[in-house]
Amino acid sequence: MDLRPFMQGVAAALGPAMRAFFLTAATMSLLAVVLAGSSYAIAADGSALRGALAAIVALALSAVLGFTLSWKRALGAGILQVVRSKRLGGMLVTAVFERLLGVSDQAEAGARGGRVAQAVEGVPINEAAKRLRLAVIHRVQAAPRGGGLRGLLRRKIEAQLLKTIEALTLARFRNEAHQKGGIDLVKVRDELAQGVDDLVTDEIEGTLLVTTLLLAGAAAAASLGAAAGIQYIPL
Repeated sequence: MDLRPFMQGVAAALGPAMRAFFLTAATMSLLAVVLAGSSYAIAADGSALRGALAAIVALALSAVLGFTLSWKRALGAGILQVVRSKRLGGMLVTAVFERLLGVSDQAEAGARGGRVAQAVEGVPINEAAKRLRLAVIHRVQAAPRGGGLRGLLRRKIEAQLLKTIEALTLARFRNEAHQKGGIDLVKVRDELAQGVDDLVTDEIEGTLLVTTLLLAGAAAAASLGAAAGIQYIPL
């Protein structure tokens, strides 16, 4: 399958991803300054050394968690750009399933014969999950190397999108196996290819919101908690 349109779509997502990274980093830097000042006020209690130590701890914690959040939001923004503007999630699903199936067949279930029928009809959930994992690993490893920071970001966007698609596909596999006892891989492929972009958008938006709240809250709680403990150090 020709994945050049997908690769071009990922390349076009690098700008929004990098903007998201730097905007998030700037916001977290402001939060770090606020937390450093608050930590100083809590821990100092007559000792500038205690206050300075608490402020340094707050800055360090905010830097680590801020970088993590910035990177995750950059990947999320890149993926959202790909699926919203280019609607290329379905193309990646098709590419993964071509590897998973080892064939590309549009025949109706029951009309596929020989090797094709064995590959796509009534597949047990464990076997389907194993094939999916191998197909995703192959797609990740096939991504072009090099390109510096932009190339790294491109590969990370594709890998994260593949991870999300894998999770959505596994959920669809489990539902199909629960209802029918086996999985028709071509049927699942066709259904996912049609609706995966909307599913990925919902998944990424929800994950970004939860991640932002958790990491920003963790930075605040850890910094202020550390300041409260440093307050009692005899310095």
